[in-house]
Amino acid sequence: MNNNPGVSRRYAQALLMLATEHKLIDKFQEELEAVLQVLATENKLYIALLDPRLQPQEKKELLNKQLVGKVSPLIENFLNVIIDKKREDYLPQIIQQYFKYADETRGIVEAQVYSVVSLTDKDFHKLEKRLAKVSGKKIRLKNIVDPSLLGGLVIKIGETVIDGSIVKRLALLKEYLQKQQLNGLEVKKT
Repeated sequence: MNNNPGVSRRYAQALLMLATEHKLIDKFQEELEAVLQVLATENKLYIALLDPRLQPQEKKELLNKQLVGKVSPLIENFLNVIIDKKREDYLPQIIQQYFKYADETRGIVEAQVYSVVSLTDKDFHKLEKRLAKVSGKKIRLKNIVDPSLLGGLVIKIGETVIDGSIVKRLALLKEYLQKQQLNGLEVKKT
């Protein structure tokens, strides 16, 4: 698999421009989710798409056969362009990048809350609303259980991390105590 994020971004941006122009951002997302589902369940199809021995027309026929009734002609044409440009190995990355751009366009931000145990529904929704209020955006929150935290929460919104875990608090306390210990030492002047 190639790992050039620029390729994925360019194709995803182009697709988002097309979706925006036709007011189909949500519809494209649904169809692309169907494409990912087909690729995940039809492993032989994805392997065939990556096979350099197959001609582009053969790959298009295989893919389009699996996607009949699941995607619009615009998405079908987009997938055909991906195959024509020999970017099939980027397809999952392009789709994920499209989801990210579509969320940004809709004002939705992905956020994760790490906790020792799963949050209750009430606490989850309360935190989701509070984060939305603070950020001024819609929040799509995911709770990730991490027993190494001991307690408290770590919240990640985009690139921002709010660490309220007990591990972090203990580290800060340790640092404070070390500073206090050094402050209590007298240094003789010579």
